[in-house]
Amino acid sequence: MSETISQTVSDYVQAMTYADASLLRDVFDPRASIVGNYEGATEWLSLEDFIHQIRSADQGLQGQNPDFKILGIDKVGDSASVKLTTHFAGMDFSEYLSLLERDKNWTIIHKLYCLQG
Repeated sequence: MSETISQTVSDYVQAMTYADASLLRDVFDPRASIVGNYEGATEWLSLEDFIHQIRSADQGLQGQNPDFKILGIDKVGDSASVKLTTHFAGMDFSEYLSLLERDKNWTIIHKLYCLQG
């Protein structure tokens, strides 16, 4: 089970690294929220706002490689929480992803992040 969760997380990081809107829509539930403090303000984004932000930023550079480390997976039944660190656009983040299993697929329903100083 955690292999499938790990694959969803890996797909998420790849989608972020390459600003792949289609893959982001595959790994996130359309009702997902993306929340964190960034540049002095709290962001509370819908999935589509998040995708727009990523695609308009200086991400999606093909020379980048996905950079992340899963620090822990906590799974009970069809729910899971993943703690990970990521590196995007020269910044380091701590992230918590909440996932839900539906039809044997794990989907991210919430992302909480913190920019590391």
